[in-house]
Order: sequence, then structure tokens, then C-alpha cells
Amino acid sequence: MKVRIPLDEAERIARRYADILTPYCERIEIAGSIRRRKAEVGDIEIVVKPRPFVDLFGHPNGYHDPILAGVLVNKSGQRYKQYALPEGLNLDLFIVLPPAQWGVIFALRTGGAEFSRKLVTSKKYGGYLPSLYIIRDGAVRRQDTGEVVPTPEESDFFALLGLDFISPQERL
Repeated sequence: MKVRIPLDEAERIARRYADILTPYCERIEIAGSIRRRKAEVGDIEIVVKPRPFVDLFGHPNGYHDPILAGVLVNKSGQRYKQYALPEGLNLDLFIVLPPAQWGVIFALRTGGAEFSRKLVTSKKYGGYLPSLYIIRDGAVRRQDTGEVVPTPEESDFFALLGLDFISPQERL
């Protein structure tokens, strides 16, 4: 059975890991059920936009992984990493790399799951996404050209969907 802990405890743990990551990020935010202010939390979700790193010879290194040594990596990719934390929770780290757009990723990773599904589902199938667009690689794209539509903030993503901003607590 999945461990669930009170919101205030989850928030303290999330903040501690966000503080570890902050020096490596242009932007970092806690998302998921913590952002939605759920009474009990089963995992920690953090969205980051990493700073570019350069090695001593001036070559880009890509994303530097500063999570504490000894933390088991369950899943590890360029845009998503999952850590089994010693506190008994998983940390899901969502990494916003081009072409992904912050607004899309932050909205989707705030959830809830059903709300996120509606964000990426075409209106003709009961979702919010206008049929002109698709979501691919963490970005809104025009279906006809594949061109990325800038959504640097959640509010930009909601506006593109024709929605007023919906507070995280109201996203069911």
C-alpha cells in the first residue's frame, strides 16, 4: 500500500528537496497534490527548468543531477526522474527542456489526473484542447504545421484552451 502523509509534513520534505535543487534551476515549483493542498499526500512532484551547465572545457553537460547520493533512482530519463526518498515517499522530478513549455508541464503536473487528461484531450472528445492543437513533447503544437505555440505560464496555457485560470485547489 502506498504511504500517505499529512500535507504539512509532505510540504516540509518537498521544500527541503526543492532547496537542494534550486541552485541548479532557472525555475522550480512544487506541483501535484501539495500544490492542490490535499490533506494527505502520496508523493512529491517538483517541476524544474534547469540552468545550462558547462564543463571545464566549455562543453555543455546537460542537466546536472544534484539529488543526494544514496537515493535510489527508480526511473531516469532526460525529462523525468523518480527517486525513492528515505522519508518513504517518491519524488517525481519533471524537467522542462525545449521544446517543452513551462505552462503546459506545470499545469499537467499539478493535476489532478482527470483534470490533466481533460487539458490534453480534444474538445471533440470531451476535453478542453481546441482541435487545431495537439500536445507533444510537453508543448502545445499546431496540428497542421507542428509549430510550437508558446505557453510560458499556466495562464497562457489556460487562455489558449479558452479557460479562465483555475486555482489548483479547484482542479479535480
